[in-house]
Amino acid sequence: MTLPSLSVLIYTPATPGASRRLVDVGTSLDAPAVQPSHGSYQLQRLVPSMRLLTWQREGARFDLSRSGRIHVWTGRELTAAEPAPEGLPQAAASLEPDDVTYLEAYLLLQNRHGNDLNDADGTCHDAHSR
Repeated sequence: MTLPSLSVLIYTPATPGASRRLVDVGTSLDAPAVQPSHGSYQLQRLVPSMRLLTWQREGARFDLSRSGRIHVWTGRELTAAEPAPEGLPQAAASLEPDDVTYLEAYLLLQNRHGNDLNDADGTCHDAHSR
């Protein structure tokens, strides 16, 4: 399955300087019929970049680390990652802001947030034990 185009619903509070918030993500969403008086909703369409499509075609996995950073893995190698204040491993490319935005929505849609790669066996596991 190829990476889908996504619809995201974003809420912006009316308060000056307030941060925008992702409200919903799906492959097809409808805009709210009525705008609230305390802010506004905006429907945006996100399309995966050629870079993301190429990585996926090559078998890459997309995950969020426990610290909330997006990682792109090819096998056991970190191919790319969301930029971090402490920098990236030398071999890892920095993800573009549009790729970060797309992958955040995609991973939320896949319900894979909070996962991290288990170095021992190359599988994903939850941060919390069951």
